[in-house]
Amino acid sequence: MSRFLPLAVGSILIASVCQVQAASILFSDGFEAPKVTHIPGPSGTAGGYDNYGTGSNIGPWTAVGPAGASDAVSVVTTDFKQSGFSFVAQSGQQWADLAGQNANGTEGVAITLTGLLGKTYSVSFWVGNVVDQPGGFFGNSTTVNLLVNGSQVYSAENTAGAGETTQAWQQFTFSDLAKTDAVTFTFLSGDPSDDYSSAFDSVVISEIGAVPEPATWAMMLVGFAGVGLMTYRRRDQRSALARAA
Repeated sequence: MSRFLPLAVGSILIASVCQVQAASILFSDGFEAPKVTHIPGPSGTAGGYDNYGTGSNIGPWTAVGPAGASDAVSVVTTDFKQSGFSFVAQSGQQWADLAGQNANGTEGVAITLTGLLGKTYSVSFWVGNVVDQPGGFFGNSTTVNLLVNGSQVYSAENTAGAGETTQAWQQFTFSDLAKTDAVTFTFLSGDPSDDYSSAFDSVVISEIGAVPEPATWAMMLVGFAGVGLMTYRRRDQRSALARAA
Protein backbone atom coordinates (compact mmCIF):
# COMPACT_ATOMS: atom_id res chain seq x y z
CA MET A 1 0.00 0.00 0.00
CA SER A 2 1.25 3.49 -0.84
CA ARG A 3 2.26 5.46 2.22
CA PHE A 4 0.23 8.39 0.92
CA LEU A 5 -3.02 6.41 0.64
CA PRO A 6 -4.10 6.63 4.31
CA LEU A 7 -3.69 10.40 4.21
CA ALA A 8 -5.75 10.62 1.04
CA VAL A 9 -8.45 8.38 2.49
CA GLY A 10 -8.59 10.40 5.70
CA SER A 11 -8.80 13.68 3.81
CA ILE A 12 -11.61 12.41 1.61
CA LEU A 13 -13.57 11.11 4.57
CA ILE A 14 -13.21 14.37 6.49
CA ALA A 15 -14.44 16.30 3.46
CA SER A 16 -17.34 13.87 3.00
CA VAL A 17 -18.48 14.18 6.60
CA CYS A 18 -18.32 17.97 6.42
CA GLN A 19 -20.53 17.86 3.34
CA VAL A 20 -23.00 15.51 5.03
CA GLN A 21 -23.31 17.74 8.06
CA ALA A 22 -23.75 20.94 6.02
CA ALA A 23 -27.27 22.17 5.20
CA SER A 24 -28.58 20.93 1.88
CA ILE A 25 -31.03 23.20 0.04
CA LEU A 26 -34.15 21.31 -1.00
CA PHE A 27 -36.18 24.21 -2.37
CA SER A 28 -35.60 27.90 -3.08
CA ASP A 29 -37.88 30.45 -4.73
CA GLY A 30 -38.42 34.21 -4.76
CA PHE A 31 -41.44 34.58 -7.08
CA GLU A 32 -39.33 35.73 -9.99
CA ALA A 33 -41.27 33.53 -12.45
CA PRO A 34 -43.53 33.89 -14.23
CA LYS A 35 -42.77 37.52 -14.95
CA VAL A 36 -45.50 40.01 -14.06
CA THR A 37 -47.22 41.46 -17.12
CA HIS A 38 -47.68 44.76 -15.30
CA ILE A 39 -51.40 44.89 -14.77
CA PRO A 40 -51.67 48.52 -13.65
CA GLY A 41 -52.68 49.25 -10.10
CA PRO A 42 -55.31 51.76 -9.00
CA SER A 43 -55.00 55.40 -9.97
CA GLY A 44 -51.98 57.06 -8.36
CA THR A 45 -49.87 53.90 -8.24
CA ALA A 46 -46.70 52.85 -10.04
CA GLY A 47 -45.51 49.40 -11.03
CA GLY A 48 -47.85 46.48 -11.46
CA TYR A 49 -48.98 43.03 -10.38
CA ASP A 50 -50.65 39.82 -11.55
CA ASN A 51 -53.48 38.10 -9.68
CA TYR A 52 -53.73 34.34 -9.18
CA GLY A 53 -56.93 32.54 -8.27
CA THR A 54 -57.31 29.71 -5.78
CA GLY A 55 -55.80 26.51 -7.19
CA SER A 56 -53.69 28.20 -9.88
CA ASN A 57 -49.93 27.74 -10.20
CA ILE A 58 -47.38 30.47 -9.49
CA GLY A 59 -44.19 28.87 -10.72
CA PRO A 60 -43.67 25.91 -8.32
CA TRP A 61 -46.37 27.16 -5.93
CA THR A 62 -50.11 26.57 -5.74
CA ALA A 63 -52.30 29.48 -4.70
CA VAL A 64 -54.63 28.59 -1.82
CA GLY A 65 -57.60 30.54 -0.53
CA PRO A 66 -61.38 30.79 -0.60
CA ALA A 67 -63.05 28.66 -3.26
CA GLY A 68 -63.59 30.63 -6.44
CA ALA A 69 -61.35 33.56 -5.44
CA SER A 70 -59.75 35.01 -8.57
CA ASP A 71 -57.24 37.14 -6.66
CA ALA A 72 -56.18 34.92 -3.76
CA VAL A 73 -52.53 35.90 -4.27
CA SER A 74 -50.85 38.71 -6.20
CA VAL A 75 -47.28 38.77 -7.51
CA VAL A 76 -46.04 42.37 -7.36
CA THR A 77 -43.15 44.19 -9.06
CA THR A 78 -40.44 45.79 -6.94
CA ASP A 79 -41.24 49.23 -8.39
CA PHE A 80 -44.82 49.18 -7.10
CA LYS A 81 -45.80 52.34 -5.21
CA GLN A 82 -49.05 53.37 -3.56
CA SER A 83 -50.14 55.86 -0.89
CA GLY A 84 -46.59 57.18 -0.56
CA PHE A 85 -45.05 53.75 0.09
CA SER A 86 -42.52 51.91 -2.08
CA PHE A 87 -43.19 48.17 -2.01
CA VAL A 88 -39.76 46.86 -2.95
CA ALA A 89 -38.96 43.13 -3.17
CA GLN A 90 -36.70 41.57 -0.57
CA SER A 91 -34.57 40.24 -3.42
CA GLY A 92 -34.92 40.33 -7.19
CA GLN A 93 -37.72 42.05 -9.06
CA GLN A 94 -40.91 40.46 -7.69
CA TRP A 95 -42.57 39.41 -4.43
CA ALA A 96 -45.86 37.79 -3.41
CA ASP A 97 -48.75 39.56 -1.71
CA LEU A 98 -50.55 36.82 0.23
CA ALA A 99 -53.50 39.16 0.79
CA GLY A 100 -54.24 39.26 -2.92
CA GLN A 101 -55.81 42.35 -4.45
CA ASN A 102 -59.17 42.42 -2.69
CA ALA A 103 -59.79 38.98 -1.18
CA ASN A 104 -57.86 39.65 2.06
CA GLY A 105 -58.87 36.35 3.62
CA THR A 106 -57.02 33.25 4.79
CA GLU A 107 -55.04 32.74 1.61
CA GLY A 108 -51.50 32.19 0.44
CA VAL A 109 -49.27 29.64 -1.30
CA ALA A 110 -48.33 25.99 -0.82
CA ILE A 111 -45.55 23.65 -1.99
CA THR A 112 -45.14 19.88 -1.40
CA LEU A 113 -41.71 18.26 -1.08
CA THR A 114 -41.07 14.51 -0.91
CA GLY A 115 -38.36 12.28 0.55
CA LEU A 116 -38.27 14.05 3.93
CA LEU A 117 -39.28 11.26 6.33
CA GLY A 118 -36.99 11.29 9.38
CA LYS A 119 -35.05 14.31 8.19
CA THR A 120 -34.66 17.61 10.01
CA TYR A 121 -35.57 20.55 7.82
CA SER A 122 -35.32 24.31 8.12
CA VAL A 123 -37.73 26.79 6.54
CA SER A 124 -36.46 30.34 5.99
CA PHE A 125 -38.59 33.13 4.54
CA TRP A 126 -38.98 36.91 4.56
CA VAL A 127 -42.01 38.98 5.57
CA GLY A 128 -42.40 42.59 4.43
CA ASN A 129 -44.28 45.36 6.20
CA VAL A 130 -45.16 49.05 6.01
CA VAL A 131 -46.54 50.96 8.96
CA ASP A 132 -49.55 52.90 7.69
CA GLN A 133 -51.33 55.57 9.68
CA PRO A 134 -54.25 54.34 11.79
CA GLY A 135 -56.99 53.32 9.41
CA GLY A 136 -54.66 53.11 6.42
CA PHE A 137 -54.95 50.51 3.67
CA PHE A 138 -51.88 48.53 4.69
CA GLY A 139 -52.13 48.23 8.47
CA ASN A 140 -49.20 48.42 10.87
CA SER A 141 -47.93 44.85 10.90
CA THR A 142 -47.73 41.82 8.63
CA THR A 143 -48.25 38.25 9.82
CA VAL A 144 -47.54 35.10 7.82
CA ASN A 145 -48.56 31.73 9.27
CA LEU A 146 -46.72 28.54 8.35
CA LEU A 147 -48.68 25.30 8.17
CA VAL A 148 -47.06 21.87 7.82
CA ASN A 149 -49.37 19.21 6.42
CA GLY A 150 -52.36 21.36 7.28
CA SER A 151 -51.45 22.18 10.89
CA GLN A 152 -50.17 25.61 11.90
CA VAL A 153 -46.70 25.33 13.42
CA TYR A 154 -45.33 28.86 13.30
CA SER A 155 -46.49 32.48 13.11
CA ALA A 156 -44.17 35.21 11.83
CA GLU A 157 -45.07 38.82 12.60
CA ASN A 158 -43.15 41.79 11.21
CA THR A 159 -43.84 45.15 12.88
CA ALA A 160 -40.85 47.00 11.43
CA GLY A 161 -41.09 50.09 9.22
CA ALA A 162 -42.36 52.81 11.53
CA GLY A 163 -41.57 56.21 10.01
CA GLU A 164 -40.30 54.62 6.77
CA THR A 165 -41.78 54.90 3.30
CA THR A 166 -40.10 51.77 1.92
CA GLN A 167 -41.33 48.27 2.71
CA ALA A 168 -39.25 46.79 5.54
CA TRP A 169 -38.31 43.10 5.39
CA GLN A 170 -37.60 40.69 8.23
CA GLN A 171 -36.36 37.10 8.00
CA PHE A 172 -37.94 34.24 9.95
CA THR A 173 -36.83 30.61 10.38
CA PHE A 174 -38.56 27.46 11.58
CA SER A 175 -37.16 23.93 11.86
CA ASP A 176 -38.62 20.53 12.68
CA LEU A 177 -38.30 16.79 12.09
CA ALA A 178 -40.35 15.46 9.19
CA LYS A 179 -42.73 12.68 10.24
CA THR A 180 -43.95 11.88 6.73
CA ASP A 181 -42.27 11.33 3.38
CA ALA A 182 -44.29 14.06 1.65
CA VAL A 183 -44.53 17.40 3.47
CA THR A 184 -46.77 20.24 2.36
CA PHE A 185 -45.62 23.70 3.43
CA THR A 186 -48.39 26.31 3.32
CA PHE A 187 -47.86 30.03 3.97
CA LEU A 188 -51.03 31.98 4.75
CA SER A 189 -51.71 35.64 5.38
CA GLY A 190 -52.54 36.21 9.03
CA ASP A 191 -53.57 39.86 8.56
CA PRO A 192 -57.08 41.23 9.14
CA SER A 193 -59.40 41.77 6.17
CA ASP A 194 -58.81 45.55 6.17
CA ASP A 195 -55.03 45.11 5.65
CA TYR A 196 -54.32 45.09 1.92
CA SER A 197 -50.69 43.98 1.98
CA SER A 198 -49.14 40.74 3.22
CA ALA A 199 -45.65 40.72 1.69
CA PHE A 200 -43.78 37.43 1.33
CA ASP A 201 -40.50 36.60 -0.46
CA SER A 202 -37.26 34.56 -0.68
CA VAL A 203 -38.23 31.12 0.64
CA VAL A 204 -35.52 28.51 1.30
CA ILE A 205 -36.21 25.01 2.63
CA SER A 206 -33.13 23.01 3.62
CA GLU A 207 -32.22 19.69 5.19
CA ILE A 208 -30.01 20.23 8.23
CA GLY A 209 -28.06 18.23 10.78
CA ALA A 210 -27.67 15.04 8.76
CA VAL A 211 -25.70 12.43 10.74
CA PRO A 212 -23.25 10.04 9.01
CA GLU A 213 -24.22 6.35 8.86
CA PRO A 214 -22.35 3.89 11.16
CA ALA A 215 -20.43 2.55 8.14
CA THR A 216 -19.21 6.07 7.41
CA TRP A 217 -17.96 6.47 10.98
CA ALA A 218 -16.11 3.12 10.66
CA MET A 219 -14.42 4.27 7.46
CA MET A 220 -13.46 7.51 9.17
CA LEU A 221 -11.81 5.63 12.03
CA VAL A 222 -9.87 3.48 9.55
CA GLY A 223 -8.74 6.60 7.70
CA PHE A 224 -7.70 8.40 10.89
CA ALA A 225 -5.84 5.30 12.09
CA GLY A 226 -4.00 5.16 8.77
CA VAL A 227 -3.01 8.80 9.07
CA GLY A 228 -1.78 8.25 12.62
CA LEU A 229 0.20 5.13 11.66
CA MET A 230 1.84 6.88 8.74
CA THR A 231 2.81 9.83 10.96
CA TYR A 232 4.29 7.46 13.57
CA ARG A 233 6.33 5.54 11.00
CA ARG A 234 7.74 8.72 9.49
CA ARG A 235 8.74 9.98 12.92
CA ASP A 236 10.36 6.62 13.73
CA GLN A 237 12.28 6.64 10.42
CA ARG A 238 13.59 10.15 11.06
CA SER A 239 14.76 9.10 14.54
CA ALA A 240 16.57 6.07 13.09
CA LEU A 241 18.33 8.22 10.49
CA ALA A 242 19.36 10.68 13.18
CA ARG A 243 20.94 7.90 15.27
CA ALA A 244 22.76 6.51 12.24
CA ALA A 245 24.24 9.93 11.49
